[in-house]
Amino acid sequence: MRRQALGAKPRKIWNSAADLARGFNPLNLKLNRLMVLNSVWSKISGAKGKYWVLDAATNDSIYIKTKSAAAKHDLAGRSAEIIKELNKYFDKPWIKKIEII
Repeated sequence: MRRQALGAKPRKIWNSAADLARGFNPLNLKLNRLMVLNSVWSKISGAKGKYWVLDAATNDSIYIKTKSAAAKHDLAGRSAEIIKELNKYFDKPWIKKIEII
């Protein structure tokens, strides 16, 4: 057992994941989710990434800018597959639709 320095705050001991989650505020959770989305998007889009640009995200949608009509058509055809693939990386699925702009 380690001794504490005099006057130091005791270290918090976590007994469950819920104890750990209480330390995070909602903004941190949303930022973490967006960082994961950005990373996963670049992996999923692959070579098409130069034609499909992740622009924004809301509570249930992501907004993708396309650079050509062919890229827009391709993304529209694959949107259900992409949504399914993206949602695999989150604890609960939050992306319901892709808005093409």
